[in-house]
Amino acid sequence: MRQSEIWMSDLNPVTGSKQVGRRLIVILNGNLLNKSLQMVITAPLTSKVKNYQGNPILEPSQENGLKLGSELMVFHIRSISKDRLIEKIGKIK
Repeated sequence: MRQSEIWMSDLNPVTGSKQVGRRLIVILNGNLLNKSLQMVITAPLTSKVKNYQGNPILEPSQENGLKLGSELMVFHIRSISKDRLIEKIGKIK
């Protein structure tokens, strides 16, 4: 698990208005922390692009593995256990 990789994750269970279910996330924390912690800092992706100010939009590419244009929801940053990561999809630059 490395910084800027896109993974399918299982975000259940949650409470409140957090993103829920199986969804794509981007790993945000640096690689040194990834080696020593059992948690990763992530932000979820959504294909329901609303162009919120400050949210990067990712276009599909072979490198990132996305099938649709997606918005990185930086306002939903959270730490999750590495146990919630299911499959690596790709990476962003």
